[in-house]
Order: sequence, then structure tokens, then C-alpha cells
Amino acid sequence: MSGHRGSVTPLRVGINARLLSSSDVRGFNRYTAELVRALAGGGSVDPVLFCDSPIHERHALAHLPVALGSVKPQIRWQHVWLPAALRRERIDVFHAPAHWGVPWNSPCPVVATIHDLADRECPDLRARASLRVAARHAFEQWLVVRRARRIIAVSEWTACSIQKHLGVAPERIAVTVEGAAPVFDVATEARIVEATRQELGLAGPYYVSVGGFDARKNLGAFVGALAATAPERRVPVALVGEGGAAAEALRRRAVEAGVEPWLRFLGGVDDVRLATLYAGALAVVVPSWLEGFGLPVVEAMHLGIPAIVSSAGSLPEITGDAGLIFPPDDPGALAVAMQRLARDTALRASLAEKARKRAPLYTWRRAAKQTVAVYLSAAR
Repeated sequence: MSGHRGSVTPLRVGINARLLSSSDVRGFNRYTAELVRALAGGGSVDPVLFCDSPIHERHALAHLPVALGSVKPQIRWQHVWLPAALRRERIDVFHAPAHWGVPWNSPCPVVATIHDLADRECPDLRARASLRVAARHAFEQWLVVRRARRIIAVSEWTACSIQKHLGVAPERIAVTVEGAAPVFDVATEARIVEATRQELGLAGPYYVSVGGFDARKNLGAFVGALAATAPERRVPVALVGEGGAAAEALRRRAVEAGVEPWLRFLGGVDDVRLATLYAGALAVVVPSWLEGFGLPVVEAMHLGIPAIVSSAGSLPEITGDAGLIFPPDDPGALAVAMQRLARDTALRASLAEKARKRAPLYTWRRAAKQTVAVYLSAAR
């Protein structure tokens, strides 16, 4: 948009920030908060956050303008209050960054991010969802396809999945990256890494796994991999994330298999602690059945830590040559990869160097630049 004397007026972009009322800083929330921060610092757009509850202070976005509409239920907020608020705030482009949240009618062009289509790619996961949840997913996907002028995919794999399952033309899809928060770009002192190891009972070598405990994360592969490894050669796995009943079910499986001492359930940790855990690990391990991006791989990459990932979804694409890849349905192959990396110091050093070289591909600054290009395309 052009302003007085040829100056360029920043695009006024509305962001669906409903999810940020939660203190959760992983997944969609991480993507939304980090992208908004990078957009606000770039100067090309003025983001305005739209939500139905106050944004949690943990996301550190208090410096940005917020349009708050405490309207219930959520469907009324999305389809009645939101369009009126977008018009009132003179928004040029609206972005729904987490699958859901596209209004039925919008006074401005709409951009939506699709992270993955897990319900389409993994029918067994969809079968576990309630009919209500499945119907809601289908409706929101329909809205994105019908109402979004441009669709952002967070990987080439996701872009192909959108074309395959939703029938979206390639020219409507733009692939953008994700990045690592600044804390993952700061080298952690060896004494702090060692102190964290001692505190968490990780005095020797270990692997780290970050994320949830839901079925798609395939954490049961760790039980099979450890069971397939001789006790004297087992390397502990630090599991980071809030687990609840799913974590307890995994613990019971580990007890039955006799490998529970090698799984360390650490619960949720803050970013500083997580960076320290990455820095002390042999590698980050992601055995998922499906990932649209794989942010833990990139976070570890920025600290020069390699990855062991499944061959599913976008994980090979994101990891590139900075890790080892195994089939998600083969715990024995995971065991081999873990043992290989634990024994081969030259291989670890080589993969760590490749991780450092690959890390600049994945930054929130680059993500913001790519996303602004999508906004401008939608606005035109």
C-alpha cells in the first residue's frame, strides 16, 4: 500500500490469536507467537491480535495491539464478532495461523496456515477422534479451502498433502519455514549443561525427545528400541513434555518391557532448560508417525545437535543431511540408529557440523519475510 510522497505504509495484518490465551508454548502456539514477534520487528506489517480472552503473559506479546471480544460460543466469535472487528480495525489481510479460525465472511483477504493434515494422512488417528471433533476438522478445512485466498504450508510435504487431500491448486499454496527462538542460538556453558545433567539424573550420555505423548508421536518406539538393545548398551532417553494419562500408559509399557529406568519423564520445561537439555544430548530423536514440520529438529540444529528422525511426513525434508532416518514402524531400526550414533564420535561430529550449516535455513526472520510475501500476494 502506498502512502504520501511515495512512502510505503505497513500492511495492517489481523492475526487469529485465540490459542494464545493458553500458557502452552509448543506447537501452534509457538508458531503463532514467534511469527508475530518476527513480523512486528520487520517493519513491513503492523500486526493486530484478535482473541476472545486475554493473551497469556508467557508469550511476551503485551507490546502489540489486541482486539479483544469476549464473545461465546467460539463459533459466534469467529463468524459474527470477528468480521465486524476486522472491518472496524481496518485490517488489510487476516491470517489464521493454526488451521482453524477462518471466518465465514471476511471484509479483507484471508491467509491460513495448514501445518499438516494428520486426520487425512493417518486414518487410524482420525478413527480415534470423536464424531464431533472429526466433523469440526472437516468443516474448518472446508472453510480454509473456500475462503482463504492463499494457504501457507510449513513444509513441501505439507504442501503436497494439501494438494492431494483438499484439491487445492499449487498456485494458491506457499511454503514457508519455521525457526528457533533466540534462546536456541546461544551456546550453553559446559558447566550449566553438566549441572542440569546431574540435577536430572542424566550424568552419562542421553538422547532427548520433545513434544506431546499423543499417539501420532509414536513414543512407544522407544520401548521397542530399548528392549531390542542389550542392557549394557542402552542409552537413556529424556522425554520432555506434559503427558498425563498418555505418559503413564507409556511408563507402564516400559515397566512391562523392563526398560523403564532408561526412560526419564521430565514433564514440561522452559526454553532455557530445554536448550540446556539439547546441548547435552547425543541427538534429538523424533519417532513420529507424522509431523508437518518438526520444530525440535530445528531447535536442536541451532545448537549444533544432530537428529534421529522417522521417515514419515516432513521430517526427512527438515533434517536433510544433519541426522539419521529410520522407518517409524521399525523399533529395531531405531535401536540401530541410536547405537550407531552413541558409538561413532566421528559420525556425531560430522552430523553436528551439518546441523550448524543447515540451521540458517530455519529462522523466524526468514519465516516472517516469506509470510509477508504471502500477505502482499493475497492483498493484490
